[in-house]
Amino acid sequence: MVSYLSPPFPLITIYGALTLWTAGIMLAILRRRISGHALFAWAMFLGSAILVAGAVFGLQVDITWEAPRPIYFGVAPFVNRLDNLSSIFLGLLGLCTAATAIFSPAYLDHLGSRFNPRLYWVCKNLFLLSMAEVVLSGNVLTFLVFWELMSLSSAVLVASDHSNTRVQRAALIYLGATRIATAFLAAGFLWLHSLFHSWTFADWHLADKPCFWPALLILIGLSIKAGVWPFYIWLPYAHPAAPAPVSALMSGVMIKVALYAMIRLLVLGGVDTPLIQHLALALGIISAFWGVLFALAQQDLKRLLAFSSIENVGLILTGLALSMYCRSANLPDVASLALAAALFHCFNHGLFKSLLFLGAGTLDSQAGTRDLSLLGGLSRKMPWTMASFLMGSIAICCLPPLNGFASKWLLYQSLFQLACQTASPVSRAISLACIGTMALVGGLAVACFTEAFGIAFLGQARSQLAERAHEKENGMVIAQILLAVCCIFTGLTAPSFLQAFQPVCFAATHSFLPVASAFSIPMSILALFLLATVWMIRVLLMSGKPADVRRYITWECGYGELSHRSEATSISFVHSIEYIFRHLLQYRTQSEITGADRRHFPEKIKVETETQSLLELRVYAPLIRILEWLGRRFATLQAGSIHLYLLYMLLTLITLVAVGTI
Repeated sequence: MVSYLSPPFPLITIYGALTLWTAGIMLAILRRRISGHALFAWAMFLGSAILVAGAVFGLQVDITWEAPRPIYFGVAPFVNRLDNLSSIFLGLLGLCTAATAIFSPAYLDHLGSRFNPRLYWVCKNLFLLSMAEVVLSGNVLTFLVFWELMSLSSAVLVASDHSNTRVQRAALIYLGATRIATAFLAAGFLWLHSLFHSWTFADWHLADKPCFWPALLILIGLSIKAGVWPFYIWLPYAHPAAPAPVSALMSGVMIKVALYAMIRLLVLGGVDTPLIQHLALALGIISAFWGVLFALAQQDLKRLLAFSSIENVGLILTGLALSMYCRSANLPDVASLALAAALFHCFNHGLFKSLLFLGAGTLDSQAGTRDLSLLGGLSRKMPWTMASFLMGSIAICCLPPLNGFASKWLLYQSLFQLACQTASPVSRAISLACIGTMALVGGLAVACFTEAFGIAFLGQARSQLAERAHEKENGMVIAQILLAVCCIFTGLTAPSFLQAFQPVCFAATHSFLPVASAFSIPMSILALFLLATVWMIRVLLMSGKPADVRRYITWECGYGELSHRSEATSISFVHSIEYIFRHLLQYRTQSEITGADRRHFPEKIKVETETQSLLELRVYAPLIRILEWLGRRFATLQAGSIHLYLLYMLLTLITLVAVGTI
């Protein structure tokens, strides 16, 4: 690591992007009236392109730059560190921002007067700038300042449609979660500062001293921000409420910033406490299963994608925990493989989840709804959106040859290697249990996105909204195609991408990533093989002569041509899975059958299903009631008497002096 008096070229390039976003903030503040969004979108796009270039330059460097006085945050200077790890996440931020910048103008025109454009662009640029600076932060104070800016600006963006009471509630839930996360982080940072007497992350080596409690506080704080079980409560509320470009950045990048901090502080920091490793592994596996299970039960497409983010964050955390565990067990090659899997899935998930959220936003703006029960038949009306959403669905289901398959395959390999190389029967049992759980999660993910894609795009339109849907906004289409191409390209060139992770893996495990053994068959050859197989199946199915093909009307019991009511709905599609896991989902059905002879000739059948989060019902709801009760009791202390307030101050000072003298 080299320190510089003035910013070196890679950092100057990145600062150029941040300058453009700062200019966007100033322009939005100074303009009296914002009538169009193209200028702000172009500035954002250019900034993201420059950021990607700076991230590419930064892959091979490890540099630290400290701003001169008087640029200080309290007791610590403003410090930026650019290395291989931060460059990977800055590149992800740049790619996702570029797509959302292209997407935004047409989408914001659809929102109309439901949001404040000046406030939106100020907070959007501030959100991007703060995420970049969190990734670049070299010490605690720089990190916390921009962490807070990231949290507050994203909370304002969630509340863009402030007239909607549901949006207000979602913003408050998200804001409360960020406050709790920051409290845990600040406590952990202060504890580590008391142990190492430094605010600089590079000086913290958590394996040198007993750091279980501060590491636990940091893990909890970052898990809340990342949406790990059981701290995920804000995700299903915030993502449906936020505009689609904001949801894409929050799910694609912001929760990865929390995972980046885990890698920087816990993995590279050398945490070797078995309790932390096993806790992280348990939280990761439970998050993956819990997230995909609840994603299946959703009818709102953005809420489905929010729960799917919990699943993928769980997979990433599993890889990080596995890397820490294998390093402590003296299995550096397996640790390196697991860390590469987590890093690669961070990058891949950012791409395909941003793509899927932009697809959901396109459906919302063009069809007027995200409710799967009201969609259908959109493959002919919105073919580009359909093709892009299909690519995102294949990628998130981790099917070859797209990028999701590559990263999940690495995670499977690390678990198999652990089962084969470890001498501990407990470790073997844990790795095999994780493999079985991941296989179940993978099957449920395929069912989930088969439901999302099939119900939304195939069959017949289920409402007038879907009938009137059309694809007319080129910016929305181009943004989705850009991310879909990135998913395909990243999957086909996975071994080359893994080479970029070598410095991080070596720094964490002192072992280079065995890229050749990770992918014994090149992804490009696998892709050609799959395409050839699909083509052969198509040729075999269509090999009959045209005269042999006969068309018949679907069996319809004499009622005539079948309508959309005869098709599978999202509820019926997942009914059997929901019934199997009914105790976890709190699954209930209510049926209503009417008619004079309803037993034999029912006139109307109505079935409603309901699922509830067990955590919300049994944990969070009682906890909120207790906090409300305590709040009402403490409110009585505000008596309005200046004498009473002076007494409170005196008692507080006496308490602090007593604690300080202990």
